[in-house]
Amino acid sequence: MAVLFRRIIPILFVSDLRAERDFYLRLGFRVTYEGPEYPYFLALGHGSVEFGIEWHEGFSTAGPDRVLTWQFGVSDLEQAKKLFDAAGVPYREELMMPSADWQYRVLHARTPNGYHLLLEEGSA
Repeated sequence: MAVLFRRIIPILFVSDLRAERDFYLRLGFRVTYEGPEYPYFLALGHGSVEFGIEWHEGFSTAGPDRVLTWQFGVSDLEQAKKLFDAAGVPYREELMMPSADWQYRVLHARTPNGYHLLLEEGSA
């Protein structure tokens, strides 16, 4: 049987579309769609990663991480730290140790609309 599902393109609801867009642009993403057909929506991409952000009436920045942790696998966590520093994005680094023989580092940040952004090394 041929593969039916080839990729996932999530859409995040936001209250401030421009702030969220600008945040990802500072991290090296590019706008892959923005047009008059859908004035409250735009898509962002970086390599094979693509997702949308959409202004949604009533969205609250008080707790979107109650429903989603926005996790990206990255090939180089040190490069990600430099990117966060250059973009002025505050972050926290954490060493994860699920078992004695398995450990990896992650970066925690918060997007302008309150999403918990988690970058994990070695999972790209």
